[in-house]
Amino acid sequence: MKRTAIYTISFTAHCESGLHIGGSQDELTIGGSDNPVIKNPETRQPYIPGSSLKGKMRGELEKQLGRFGGQNKDRPCGCARDECPICRVFGAHMNTRSKLGPSRVIVRDGRPLTGVRIENKTENVINRQTGAAQHPRSNERVVEGTEFSIQIVLQVFDLDNSFSYTDTKRNTHQGGGALQAVVADGLRLVQMTGLGGGTSRGSGAVRFHDFKLDGAPWKHWSA
Repeated sequence: MKRTAIYTISFTAHCESGLHIGGSQDELTIGGSDNPVIKNPETRQPYIPGSSLKGKMRGELEKQLGRFGGQNKDRPCGCARDECPICRVFGAHMNTRSKLGPSRVIVRDGRPLTGVRIENKTENVINRQTGAAQHPRSNERVVEGTEFSIQIVLQVFDLDNSFSYTDTKRNTHQGGGALQAVVADGLRLVQMTGLGGGTSRGSGAVRFHDFKLDGAPWKHWSA
């Protein structure tokens, strides 16, 4: 196996609503949030973990392609078939016999472009008998309008030359272009469904823009 190309896809993630990606509560404070967002331990600024974005892309693509849950239903796809875009791009989960090689994508942590403000959103459980709110819980969210800079490194190997992929717009791509199309579809699905926690309750709406491939406009996003 030989690597034949390596690309850097850079773009901006714009928060269309409050964004919550959970972190650990390092210290207890009176009146503090029950559920803080993840923060850089040095700067105390929130960020988007690369693992969160990569995992959401993979999960949404598995749903789209009918591979959600894998063979054991509670695990990502690990079929390792040549034609499987999930295993080729993201790696065959726990399949030691896979011949597809390593994950093609390296997702960097998303760093805020400006200072970040945080809000506390209180959520409740509604008693279905009385309609009363119960068990209030405070969640930290990065405020709407915050933007993060994100990079995805895409590796192409010689065994990808024969790989073919038809994207959600019914365009068929080959080789390295097919890998790019898988990444673009994954990002589109995240943009449609949301990122982080609480997406079914109003959080996590994101819009991606200003895409570049090695500094030039990325045609697979606009195509």
